Amino acid sequence: MEEIISKLTGYTFALRDALERTNESSERPKITRHLAAAAEMYALLHMHKTTEAIAHIISAESRGHGLSYLSGDAGKNVAKKWAEFVSAAGVDR
Repeated sequence: MEEIISKLTGYTFALRDALERTNESSERPKITRHLAAAAEMYALLHMHKTTEAIAHIISAESRGHGLSYLSGDAGKNVAKKWAEFVSAAGVDR
């Protein structure tokens, strides 16, 4: 569980950085929704101590990441950190 939380933390910070750096106003709501989902995943992992509790969120977020990529280096970092988190969580997308 420690590695999963660590990867989720890295993903969350990448989202925060993307929100601070983006010049695209259309990206701000997308990033904010991803941050809200990350907060929900933290809470569910804390409460249930199992990745099964977040499988439905990972599935929905994976669709969101696949449909609307974020721009620039910050967007690439978000995508990388998301993939690392999902891999650590071991949940099928």
